[in-house]
Amino acid sequence: MADKEYPRLSNVLEQIAQEQPGFQYNELVIAAEIDQATSLLKRWPVKLLTILGGLLAMGTLMGAIASTQLLQSGTAMLVFGLIFLIGAEVVIRSNKDTTADALGISMNITSYVMLAFGIGQMTDSASAAALTLGIASALVLVFSKSAVCVFISVLVLNGSLLSLIFIHKVYNLSHVLVMLLAGMLTLMSLSEAKLLALSRRFALVFGPVRMGLIFSLIITLVLFVHQKLLSTNITHFWMSGLFLIGCLLLLLHRALRESGVKDQKTLGIFYTCCAVVLLPTVLAPSVPGALLVVLSSFYIGHRTGSWVGLLALAYFLVLYYYDLNMTLLAKSGVLVLMGSLFLAGQYLLNRYLRSHEA
Repeated sequence: MADKEYPRLSNVLEQIAQEQPGFQYNELVIAAEIDQATSLLKRWPVKLLTILGGLLAMGTLMGAIASTQLLQSGTAMLVFGLIFLIGAEVVIRSNKDTTADALGISMNITSYVMLAFGIGQMTDSASAAALTLGIASALVLVFSKSAVCVFISVLVLNGSLLSLIFIHKVYNLSHVLVMLLAGMLTLMSLSEAKLLALSRRFALVFGPVRMGLIFSLIITLVLFVHQKLLSTNITHFWMSGLFLIGCLLLLLHRALRESGVKDQKTLGIFYTCCAVVLLPTVLAPSVPGALLVVLSSFYIGHRTGSWVGLLALAYFLVLYYYDLNMTLLAKSGVLVLMGSLFLAGQYLLNRYLRSHEA
Protein backbone atom coordinates (compact mmCIF):
# COMPACT_ATOMS: atom_id res chain seq x y z
CA MET A 1 0.00 0.00 0.00
CA ALA A 2 2.79 2.39 0.87
CA ASP A 3 4.49 1.69 -2.47
CA LYS A 4 1.32 2.71 -4.30
CA GLU A 5 0.81 5.84 -2.21
CA TYR A 6 4.40 7.06 -2.54
CA PRO A 7 4.29 7.83 -6.32
CA ARG A 8 0.96 9.63 -5.84
CA LEU A 9 2.52 11.69 -3.06
CA SER A 10 5.44 12.63 -5.30
CA ASN A 11 3.08 13.76 -8.05
CA VAL A 12 1.00 15.85 -5.63
CA LEU A 13 4.06 17.52 -4.12
CA GLU A 14 5.51 18.26 -7.55
CA GLN A 15 2.23 19.81 -8.66
CA ILE A 16 2.09 22.02 -5.56
CA ALA A 17 5.71 23.07 -6.09
CA GLN A 18 4.90 24.09 -9.66
CA GLU A 19 1.86 26.10 -8.61
CA GLN A 20 3.51 27.66 -5.55
CA PRO A 21 7.08 28.84 -6.27
CA GLY A 22 9.29 28.63 -3.20
CA PHE A 23 7.29 25.73 -1.70
CA GLN A 24 9.67 23.58 0.37
CA TYR A 25 9.00 20.12 1.73
CA ASN A 26 10.66 16.97 3.07
CA GLU A 27 9.17 14.13 1.05
CA LEU A 28 10.63 11.36 3.18
CA VAL A 29 9.20 12.79 6.40
CA ILE A 30 5.77 13.30 4.80
CA ALA A 31 5.81 9.73 3.48
CA ALA A 32 6.69 8.43 6.95
CA GLU A 33 3.79 10.38 8.48
CA ILE A 34 1.39 8.96 5.88
CA ASP A 35 2.59 5.42 6.58
CA GLN A 36 2.08 5.93 10.31
CA ALA A 37 -1.40 7.44 9.86
CA THR A 38 -2.41 4.64 7.49
CA SER A 39 -1.26 1.98 9.92
CA LEU A 40 -3.25 3.61 12.71
CA LEU A 41 -6.39 3.61 10.57
CA LYS A 42 -5.91 -0.04 9.68
CA ARG A 43 -5.43 -1.02 13.34
CA TRP A 44 -8.75 0.35 14.64
CA PRO A 45 -10.13 -3.18 15.28
CA VAL A 46 -6.99 -3.88 17.31
CA LYS A 47 -7.56 -0.63 19.21
CA LEU A 48 -11.14 -1.68 19.95
CA LEU A 49 -9.98 -5.05 21.26
CA THR A 50 -7.31 -3.23 23.27
CA ILE A 51 -9.98 -1.11 24.96
CA LEU A 52 -12.07 -4.20 25.72
CA GLY A 53 -8.98 -5.96 27.07
CA GLY A 54 -8.26 -2.93 29.23
CA LEU A 55 -11.78 -3.05 30.66
CA LEU A 56 -11.44 -6.76 31.45
CA ALA A 57 -8.06 -6.21 33.06
CA MET A 58 -9.49 -3.33 35.09
CA GLY A 59 -12.35 -5.53 36.28
CA THR A 60 -9.96 -8.30 37.28
CA LEU A 61 -7.67 -5.90 39.12
CA MET A 62 -10.53 -4.20 40.96
CA GLY A 63 -11.86 -7.62 41.95
CA ALA A 64 -8.47 -8.50 43.42
CA ILE A 65 -8.34 -5.17 45.26
CA ALA A 66 -11.86 -5.72 46.61
CA SER A 67 -10.67 -8.93 48.29
CA THR A 68 -8.26 -6.84 50.38
CA GLN A 69 -8.85 -3.95 52.78
CA LEU A 70 -7.56 -1.40 50.29
CA LEU A 71 -11.05 -0.30 49.27
CA GLN A 72 -11.68 0.79 52.85
CA SER A 73 -8.96 3.44 52.65
CA GLY A 74 -9.81 6.49 50.54
CA THR A 75 -6.27 7.83 50.83
CA ALA A 76 -4.74 4.57 49.59
CA MET A 77 -7.15 4.46 46.63
CA LEU A 78 -6.33 8.06 45.76
CA VAL A 79 -2.58 7.44 45.91
CA PHE A 80 -2.78 4.25 43.85
CA GLY A 81 -5.05 6.03 41.37
CA LEU A 82 -2.45 8.75 40.83
CA ILE A 83 0.31 6.14 40.53
CA PHE A 84 -1.67 4.21 37.93
CA LEU A 85 -2.53 7.39 36.02
CA ILE A 86 1.12 8.42 35.75
CA GLY A 87 2.35 4.84 35.32
CA ALA A 88 0.03 4.31 32.36
CA GLU A 89 1.64 7.16 30.45
CA VAL A 90 5.14 5.98 31.38
CA VAL A 91 4.40 2.46 30.10
CA ILE A 92 2.91 3.77 26.85
CA ARG A 93 5.84 6.11 26.18
CA SER A 94 8.52 3.59 27.09
CA ASN A 95 7.39 0.90 24.65
CA LYS A 96 5.10 1.37 21.66
CA ASP A 97 4.15 -2.26 21.02
CA THR A 98 0.62 -3.66 21.42
CA THR A 99 1.29 -5.30 24.79
CA ALA A 100 2.53 -2.08 26.38
CA ASP A 101 -0.39 -0.20 24.84
CA ALA A 102 -2.90 -2.66 26.30
CA LEU A 103 -1.22 -2.52 29.73
CA GLY A 104 -1.14 1.27 29.68
CA ILE A 105 -4.80 1.52 28.69
CA SER A 106 -5.89 -0.91 31.42
CA MET A 107 -3.90 1.11 33.99
CA ASN A 108 -5.43 4.34 32.67
CA ILE A 109 -9.00 3.01 33.02
CA THR A 110 -8.26 1.57 36.46
CA SER A 111 -6.84 4.92 37.62
CA TYR A 112 -10.15 6.66 36.94
CA VAL A 113 -12.03 4.06 39.01
CA MET A 114 -9.53 4.31 41.88
CA LEU A 115 -9.62 8.10 41.88
CA ALA A 116 -13.43 8.09 41.98
CA PHE A 117 -13.45 5.59 44.89
CA GLY A 118 -10.72 7.43 46.77
CA ILE A 119 -12.19 10.93 46.53
CA GLY A 120 -15.68 9.59 47.17
CA GLN A 121 -14.62 7.93 50.42
CA MET A 122 -12.46 10.84 51.60
CA THR A 123 -15.04 13.57 51.00
CA ASP A 124 -18.29 11.57 50.84
CA SER A 125 -19.20 13.81 47.92
CA ALA A 126 -20.21 12.64 44.46
CA SER A 127 -19.52 16.13 43.11
CA ALA A 128 -15.92 16.00 44.31
CA ALA A 129 -15.43 12.61 42.66
CA ALA A 130 -16.88 13.85 39.36
CA LEU A 131 -14.75 17.00 39.50
CA THR A 132 -11.61 14.95 40.22
CA LEU A 133 -12.28 12.67 37.27
CA GLY A 134 -12.83 15.71 35.07
CA ILE A 135 -9.47 17.21 36.07
CA ALA A 136 -7.66 13.88 35.64
CA SER A 137 -9.17 13.32 32.18
CA ALA A 138 -8.29 16.88 31.14
CA LEU A 139 -4.64 16.26 32.13
CA VAL A 140 -4.59 13.03 30.11
CA LEU A 141 -6.11 14.90 27.17
CA VAL A 142 -3.36 17.52 27.30
CA PHE A 143 -0.32 15.30 27.93
CA SER A 144 -1.03 11.72 26.79
CA LYS A 145 0.53 10.34 23.62
CA SER A 146 -1.87 7.40 23.38
CA ALA A 147 -4.74 7.90 20.95
CA VAL A 148 -6.94 5.45 22.88
CA CYS A 149 -6.25 7.16 26.23
CA VAL A 150 -7.08 10.54 24.69
CA PHE A 151 -10.33 9.11 23.30
CA ILE A 152 -11.23 7.66 26.72
CA SER A 153 -10.34 10.95 28.43
CA VAL A 154 -12.85 12.84 26.26
CA LEU A 155 -15.57 10.36 27.24
CA VAL A 156 -14.63 10.60 30.94
CA LEU A 157 -14.59 14.40 30.80
CA ASN A 158 -18.02 14.48 29.20
CA GLY A 159 -19.28 11.95 31.75
CA SER A 160 -17.94 14.12 34.58
CA LEU A 161 -19.75 17.20 33.29
CA LEU A 162 -22.97 15.22 32.87
CA SER A 163 -22.60 13.82 36.39
CA LEU A 164 -22.23 17.31 37.86
CA ILE A 165 -25.35 18.42 35.99
CA PHE A 166 -27.39 15.45 37.23
CA ILE A 167 -26.01 15.54 40.79
CA HIS A 168 -27.01 19.18 41.23
CA LYS A 169 -30.26 18.63 39.27
CA VAL A 170 -29.66 21.53 36.89
CA TYR A 171 -30.84 19.37 34.00
CA ASN A 172 -31.31 22.13 31.46
CA LEU A 173 -27.59 22.88 31.58
CA SER A 174 -27.25 19.73 29.49
CA HIS A 175 -28.31 21.92 26.56
CA VAL A 176 -25.13 23.95 27.10
CA LEU A 177 -23.10 20.73 27.02
CA VAL A 178 -24.80 19.63 23.78
CA MET A 179 -24.06 23.03 22.23
CA LEU A 180 -20.45 22.82 23.34
CA LEU A 181 -19.99 19.33 21.87
CA ALA A 182 -21.78 20.17 18.62
CA GLY A 183 -19.92 23.46 18.25
CA MET A 184 -16.52 21.82 18.74
CA LEU A 185 -17.40 19.00 16.32
CA THR A 186 -18.51 21.51 13.68
CA LEU A 187 -15.42 23.66 14.17
CA MET A 188 -13.08 20.68 13.92
CA SER A 189 -14.81 19.53 10.72
CA LEU A 190 -14.75 22.94 9.05
CA SER A 191 -11.18 23.78 10.12
CA GLU A 192 -9.55 20.35 9.88
CA ALA A 193 -6.61 21.46 7.73
CA LYS A 194 -5.85 24.52 9.87
CA LEU A 195 -6.00 22.54 13.12
CA LEU A 196 -3.76 19.76 11.79
CA ALA A 197 -1.23 22.35 10.66
CA LEU A 198 -1.06 24.12 14.04
CA SER A 199 1.32 21.67 15.67
CA ARG A 200 2.28 18.02 15.86
CA ARG A 201 0.28 17.71 19.10
CA PHE A 202 -2.92 18.84 17.37
CA ALA A 203 -2.29 16.38 14.55
CA LEU A 204 -1.84 13.55 17.10
CA VAL A 205 -5.01 14.18 19.12
CA PHE A 206 -7.31 15.44 16.36
CA GLY A 207 -8.69 12.00 15.41
CA PRO A 208 -9.30 10.59 18.91
CA VAL A 209 -10.69 13.89 20.20
CA ARG A 210 -13.11 14.09 17.30
CA MET A 211 -14.27 10.50 17.83
CA GLY A 212 -14.62 11.23 21.53
CA LEU A 213 -16.81 14.24 20.72
CA ILE A 214 -18.97 12.11 18.41
CA PHE A 215 -19.58 9.43 21.04
CA SER A 216 -20.05 12.03 23.78
CA LEU A 217 -22.67 13.89 21.73
CA ILE A 218 -24.55 10.69 20.90
CA ILE A 219 -24.46 9.48 24.53
CA THR A 220 -25.78 12.84 25.74
CA LEU A 221 -28.57 12.79 23.16
CA VAL A 222 -29.47 9.23 24.20
CA LEU A 223 -30.04 10.57 27.72
CA PHE A 224 -32.36 13.17 26.20
CA VAL A 225 -34.66 10.51 24.77
CA HIS A 226 -34.42 8.16 27.77
CA GLN A 227 -34.99 10.52 30.68
CA LYS A 228 -36.94 7.92 32.65
CA LEU A 229 -33.78 5.85 33.10
CA LEU A 230 -32.18 8.52 35.30
CA SER A 231 -35.40 10.25 36.47
CA THR A 232 -34.27 13.52 34.89
CA ASN A 233 -36.44 16.41 33.79
CA ILE A 234 -34.88 18.09 30.77
CA THR A 235 -37.08 20.69 29.09
CA HIS A 236 -36.74 23.43 26.43
CA PHE A 237 -35.50 20.99 23.79
CA TRP A 238 -35.83 23.72 21.16
CA MET A 239 -32.61 25.28 22.46
CA SER A 240 -30.47 22.30 21.49
CA GLY A 241 -32.60 21.65 18.41
CA LEU A 242 -32.12 25.13 16.93
CA PHE A 243 -28.38 25.12 17.64
CA LEU A 244 -27.88 21.69 16.05
CA ILE A 245 -29.91 22.73 13.00
CA GLY A 246 -27.78 25.87 12.75
CA CYS A 247 -24.59 23.77 12.78
CA LEU A 248 -26.08 21.53 10.09
CA LEU A 249 -26.94 24.48 7.86
CA LEU A 250 -23.48 25.93 8.34
CA LEU A 251 -21.88 22.67 7.22
CA LEU A 252 -24.27 22.41 4.28
CA HIS A 253 -23.50 25.99 3.24
CA ARG A 254 -19.75 25.30 3.30
CA ALA A 255 -20.18 22.05 1.36
CA LEU A 256 -22.33 23.73 -1.30
CA ARG A 257 -19.92 26.64 -1.63
CA GLU A 258 -16.95 24.33 -2.09
CA SER A 259 -18.93 22.27 -4.60
CA GLY A 260 -19.36 25.34 -6.78
CA VAL A 261 -23.15 25.63 -6.43
CA LYS A 262 -23.89 29.30 -7.09
CA ASP A 263 -27.27 29.31 -8.81
CA GLN A 264 -29.59 31.25 -6.48
CA LYS A 265 -32.68 29.33 -7.55
CA THR A 266 -31.01 25.99 -6.81
CA LEU A 267 -29.76 27.26 -3.44
CA GLY A 268 -33.19 28.63 -2.56
CA ILE A 269 -34.92 25.34 -3.32
CA PHE A 270 -32.24 23.41 -1.44
CA TYR A 271 -32.43 25.53 1.73
CA THR A 272 -36.23 25.50 1.63
CA CYS A 273 -36.26 21.69 1.49
CA CYS A 274 -33.75 21.54 4.36
CA ALA A 275 -35.90 23.87 6.46
CA VAL A 276 -39.05 21.81 5.79
CA VAL A 277 -37.25 18.58 6.74
CA LEU A 278 -35.44 19.92 9.82
CA LEU A 279 -38.03 22.20 11.45
CA PRO A 280 -40.23 19.30 12.67
CA THR A 281 -37.20 17.98 14.57
CA VAL A 282 -36.62 21.16 16.61
CA LEU A 283 -38.17 19.51 19.66
CA ALA A 284 -36.25 16.27 19.00
CA PRO A 285 -32.57 17.38 18.97
CA SER A 286 -31.36 13.78 18.78
CA VAL A 287 -32.29 13.64 15.07
CA PRO A 288 -30.38 16.76 13.91
CA GLY A 289 -27.57 15.74 16.27
CA ALA A 290 -27.16 12.40 14.51
CA LEU A 291 -27.44 14.13 11.13
CA LEU A 292 -24.66 16.50 12.21
CA VAL A 293 -22.40 13.54 13.02
CA VAL A 294 -23.13 11.98 9.61
CA LEU A 295 -22.63 15.18 7.63
CA SER A 296 -19.50 16.33 9.48
CA SER A 297 -17.90 12.89 9.06
CA PHE A 298 -18.87 12.73 5.38
CA TYR A 299 -17.52 16.24 4.85
CA ILE A 300 -13.99 15.29 5.94
CA GLY A 301 -14.19 11.72 4.59
CA HIS A 302 -14.23 9.94 7.96
CA ARG A 303 -15.84 6.56 7.30
CA THR A 304 -16.02 5.32 10.92
CA GLY A 305 -17.74 8.49 12.10
CA SER A 306 -20.21 8.24 9.21
CA TRP A 307 -21.20 4.68 10.17
CA VAL A 308 -21.57 5.63 13.85
CA GLY A 309 -23.74 8.59 12.86
CA LEU A 310 -25.89 6.49 10.52
CA LEU A 311 -26.53 3.89 13.23
CA ALA A 312 -27.42 6.64 15.71
CA LEU A 313 -29.67 8.33 13.11
CA ALA A 314 -31.58 5.10 12.45
CA TYR A 315 -32.06 4.57 16.20
CA PHE A 316 -33.22 8.15 16.86
CA LEU A 317 -35.55 8.19 13.84
CA VAL A 318 -37.32 5.06 15.08
CA LEU A 319 -37.77 6.65 18.52
CA TYR A 320 -38.89 9.94 16.96
CA TYR A 321 -41.49 8.14 14.85
CA TYR A 322 -42.98 6.24 17.79
CA ASP A 323 -42.93 9.31 20.08
CA LEU A 324 -44.97 11.43 17.66
CA ASN A 325 -48.36 12.30 19.16
CA MET A 326 -50.14 11.55 15.89
CA THR A 327 -52.44 8.96 14.49
CA LEU A 328 -51.00 6.17 12.37
CA LEU A 329 -52.40 7.84 9.24
CA ALA A 330 -50.71 11.15 10.09
CA LYS A 331 -47.41 9.38 10.74
CA SER A 332 -47.68 7.67 7.37
CA GLY A 333 -48.28 11.06 5.77
CA VAL A 334 -45.14 12.44 7.42
CA LEU A 335 -43.08 9.54 6.08
CA VAL A 336 -44.51 10.02 2.57
CA LEU A 337 -43.75 13.75 2.67
CA MET A 338 -40.19 13.19 3.90
CA GLY A 339 -39.56 10.53 1.27
CA SER A 340 -40.91 12.81 -1.47
CA LEU A 341 -38.64 15.64 -0.37
CA PHE A 342 -35.59 13.38 -0.42
CA LEU A 343 -36.49 12.08 -3.89
CA ALA A 344 -36.94 15.64 -5.11
CA GLY A 345 -33.57 16.55 -3.65
CA GLN A 346 -31.92 13.62 -5.40
CA TYR A 347 -33.53 14.66 -8.71
CA LEU A 348 -32.32 18.26 -8.35
CA LEU A 349 -28.82 17.12 -7.41
CA ASN A 350 -28.57 14.74 -10.39
CA ARG A 351 -29.89 17.45 -12.69
CA TYR A 352 -27.33 19.92 -11.39
CA LEU A 353 -24.47 17.45 -11.77
CA ARG A 354 -25.49 16.59 -15.35
CA SER A 355 -25.65 20.27 -16.27
CA HIS A 356 -22.06 20.74 -15.09
CA GLU A 357 -20.54 17.68 -16.71
CA ALA A 358 -17.55 18.38 -18.93
